[in-house]
Amino acid sequence: MKKAEQLPFSLETESVSSWLSPLSELDAISSGMKLYAVLKILYRIRIGDSDLLAILDLLSPSILHVSDNLYSSLVRAITVEDSVNTKSRKIARLGSQLLRSHSLAYCHAAIDQPLSQDRKAHAIYSGLQLAGLTMRTNTLIAERQSTTLWQKTAELYRIAAEEELLHLTISSKIQAFKPLKSVASVLHRNLLFALFEPYPTSPEYISWYYNLAEKSTELIDVEHTFGPTNTFCWDTYGNKPRKMLPNEPEGTGLIFDIETVSRHLLKIAPKIEPHDGYFFKLRQKLSGHQEILDSIMLSKPKAQYFAIGFSAISESLNHLERILKINRISGQSAPSASIRDLELTPLDSDFKSISVQHVNLSQRPGKNIVTDRIHLQQAKIPNYYLGQAKQDGIATGQPILIYNEQTKPKLGIIRESLSNASPSRQVLIETIPGEPKSISVQIQSNLTEAITIEIPNRDSSAFLPPGKYSTGDKLTRSDRPESRYFLKKLIEENDYFMHYQLASD
Repeated sequence: MKKAEQLPFSLETESVSSWLSPLSELDAISSGMKLYAVLKILYRIRIGDSDLLAILDLLSPSILHVSDNLYSSLVRAITVEDSVNTKSRKIARLGSQLLRSHSLAYCHAAIDQPLSQDRKAHAIYSGLQLAGLTMRTNTLIAERQSTTLWQKTAELYRIAAEEELLHLTISSKIQAFKPLKSVASVLHRNLLFALFEPYPTSPEYISWYYNLAEKSTELIDVEHTFGPTNTFCWDTYGNKPRKMLPNEPEGTGLIFDIETVSRHLLKIAPKIEPHDGYFFKLRQKLSGHQEILDSIMLSKPKAQYFAIGFSAISESLNHLERILKINRISGQSAPSASIRDLELTPLDSDFKSISVQHVNLSQRPGKNIVTDRIHLQQAKIPNYYLGQAKQDGIATGQPILIYNEQTKPKLGIIRESLSNASPSRQVLIETIPGEPKSISVQIQSNLTEAITIEIPNRDSSAFLPPGKYSTGDKLTRSDRPESRYFLKKLIEENDYFMHYQLASD
């Protein structure tokens, strides 16, 4: 651990105030770098008899003032560029790191400093407030959320629950913190914003979604057991909250229902959806995609083949590409047996037997699955299909490739995995517009497989296995080694993939 002697001030309020005074004359970047250098020490420092919480409270107004200025400048720049450009990236990371380090320092004080009940609640409250602002900044700059902050958030929650601090009323002098009055309300805001995940939307709407999450905290119902509708859970030993599955062990997490939140989003949808295309997808996610499931067209299901998992999808795409090359060279249609016979097989029950109950699945993220046949029916809403297949390992969030010889393959994401009385499994699939292609990419010094999506006259995108990538990372594509690309913007990420928009230099 680093020692207090490395700080530019002693751990006394007078010394800290004297050090802060000249910072007001510096620009946001210069003062932000000085504050960040201090915070990197403070969240690891040996506390001893020093009152770390008092020091952090003194620093908070300056840190929040600087981070607000950085955030505002980034909103303007990203609105023009549609992403964080090279010049703004250093500023973007400074803004995120400043808030993250300040949050971790409050976590350090709450966990390691002997505090009264009220002061400990204040330290936890402040740490979670700053964690929420870090999430907002990371979403704005299209960076994945901090795993460390989620782990610390879980630790703070367990302390607050054990010591009955969750619902204590807390008065804050910081204007941005005042709307939320308790540790529980701040935690609920952070969990709800994590569910919102508004990466694809505009900078202005990212701030709007953050405020919406804050205003919606009172609409969350904390539960003790699984409910049949909009039940989510946050496993305090995991990362983000997720949809809860029936018969799932309760563990030590937080179970909450957002049915009232979903009804509120439906009420305001006519005002928001014409201006923000992400809002509809968010409503569907939170409500179990019920509107889309209700729009499935009652038609004869079509048989396709499918593959799940990066290796299986890559293998299938490469196989299809080889067939295509053979066809081009020979000038003939591929034999029907080159993939497999696509004869329809009888279904075990009426195909559209939709249930909102989820299946308890044991499939681990990252394990490859290759199966034969899936029967698809289309929804009235474009790019959505209801599929039925005899497969035990299908889980929500997995990427899936759908293909046959008559149509181009489609890459999709499993949005819902539904229970069914028959041995078959029903899934709702959202397909991604564009042509999928399997390639290898080198990001920094790491070589990994990727599935790119190519759309004429538009930037391509890439699905990557989960990893520690950052926007701006350079990459080399095996199919275009002469060109240089970089990760432009994070679109979506979960336990199974990270989806980035790509751009060339």
